[in-house]
Amino acid sequence: MIQSSRLIPERARTAAVALSLPWLKSRATRAFDDKSYHKALRLWLKAARVADSESAYRIGFIYENALGVHWNAVEAASWYLRAAEAGHVESQFRLGRILLNGASNDMAEKWKRTFRDPAAAAAVSRDLLARASHLEADPAAAVAWLELAASGGATEAFELLGVVFLQGHGIEKDLDRARGWFERAAAEGSANAQFNLGDIYYRGLGVPTDFSLGADFYEHAALAGHVAAQIAMATIYTSGQGRDVDPEYAAYYMGRAADAGDPYASLMFGRMCLNGDGLPVDLDRAETHLRRAAKADKLPAILALAGFYSQGGAVLPDLREAATWFRRAAELGDVQAQFTIGRFAAEGIGTPVSLSEAARWFLQAAEQGHPIAAHNIASFLSSGAGVPVDLVEAQRWFRFAAENGVQEAKVRLAGLHLSGAMGEPDVGQAVSLLREASDAGDRNAKTQLALIYLSGSHGKRDPAKAENLLLDAARAGNADAALQLGHYYSGRLEPGMARPADAVKFYLMAAEGGNTTAQYQVGVLMSGETASDAQLAESVKWFRRAAEAGYAPAQFQLGVMLCTGRGAAKNLEEAARWYERAAESRHQLAMYNLGIMLFKGMGIEADQARGDELIKGSGIGAPAEGKGPAA
Repeated sequence: MIQSSRLIPERARTAAVALSLPWLKSRATRAFDDKSYHKALRLWLKAARVADSESAYRIGFIYENALGVHWNAVEAASWYLRAAEAGHVESQFRLGRILLNGASNDMAEKWKRTFRDPAAAAAVSRDLLARASHLEADPAAAVAWLELAASGGATEAFELLGVVFLQGHGIEKDLDRARGWFERAAAEGSANAQFNLGDIYYRGLGVPTDFSLGADFYEHAALAGHVAAQIAMATIYTSGQGRDVDPEYAAYYMGRAADAGDPYASLMFGRMCLNGDGLPVDLDRAETHLRRAAKADKLPAILALAGFYSQGGAVLPDLREAATWFRRAAELGDVQAQFTIGRFAAEGIGTPVSLSEAARWFLQAAEQGHPIAAHNIASFLSSGAGVPVDLVEAQRWFRFAAENGVQEAKVRLAGLHLSGAMGEPDVGQAVSLLREASDAGDRNAKTQLALIYLSGSHGKRDPAKAENLLLDAARAGNADAALQLGHYYSGRLEPGMARPADAVKFYLMAAEGGNTTAQYQVGVLMSGETASDAQLAESVKWFRRAAEAGYAPAQFQLGVMLCTGRGAAKNLEEAARWYERAAESRHQLAMYNLGIMLFKGMGIEADQARGDELIKGSGIGAPAEGKGPAA
């Protein structure tokens, strides 16, 4: 029989390959070990011509793991199939694993997209990418191959079959078969299988719930280093369900999982170290583990770390670090962190003051429903702090905050209605809002409402009701209410009212609360013509406190006391300095007195030109010959 001339050389080559197979495979293995993957692939392709299953497996492995070639699970599956059909156990397992989910050859689609002509793209696919670009998932075939691999002793197949039947991955769930496969894998020492058996018994999956037996399997896996099992055991020793409560064991297992790098375990163990749960307090370890979890963008860890740095206690606060982590939590959408970093930016806590940054975060928090953030962004919008003035938006956010329990927002909204900032003044709406806030105990609302009752701008004046509201607010610590009571009892708000002792009492209350107007008034009341030396000294103290806070009338009056030597040693130089500060605020008498002192060189270097300018600018007129500063 005559044979084809084309077949003879091919058969000869095949025979030659068969004879040299051990040598080819040895060279391929050495090339692979040297990471010369292209050379190894070329040699294994030659060896695969004679249906060598090990070489086919190796080629599939190269494509599946993208070793010197583009990742191509479809190509890998085709080679695994060759080897699997020849009984190669590892190929059977890997083929089954790929078939569970199917695979796509992304490179085929990328090649096609480089051609505008569909025909050319098809030609490339046909010539260069001869194999299919997509492999459909086939769970039934996958299970068949995995069971074949399992019968050949592939422990990994035991585990994977257990997972497939437990989850019903493309096939019907079968909890009995799942448990059977996990038991076989566990008998081979598989920690994953032991963990899954723990799940089955602890959660009662196809068997009666047995916390103790479940914990036994979890603990076997945990001791073998299985991180999820370690977390499970830490939880069990904390809850007492399956084991007696034991904080030390809980900390031990959570610490092992944390040391293995699990972000959740790092968070929980960091808290344990921070609070001394099951182990001595260890702030260094707490910080280390909280940072690990935070760097993995675990929001609870980020918030815990921000709290750790901001609160201090056993360690000094580090507000810059706190701001860094609050900002990261804010970026991840945590509404309270958005509010907090907004406050930090507004007040310069751990970060430079930036009202625009504060406004941005307050707005984001407000949009997520944070009432106080809504009040803050409304305040910014109404004043133009960090954002352009927008009274319409300010009103909207004040209203939202008010409707969600922020009483101060009602007071601010009432202020907008009183001023007519949004159109015609609406005293009725303002009073309604102030009454609501006042009834809820807001001290500012009581004070504002009292002033409306005193003015009579909303009907008949009601001094008695106003007095009661002011007394309530003042007793609750509102300095402005105490100031208004001082005005009330001095007769400034209620003609005919003259209770000087009560006026001093409430002015003093407001002054001690930091109200500069009240501090000035106390100074005035204590510096009358009949005042004792002790009273005069006290008046200088209050004038000085208000002056240092920038209150121009107090700065002027302190200058007078120092100029005349009443209540303090005469000091023309210091008097001139206080007149200067008050004059910067265009206080007329301060301008006049400073002008006189400059004109005459009293306590300050003479400068008649500037002195004359200040005197004229004060509007009081030129001094008479020999006249000194006005008292």
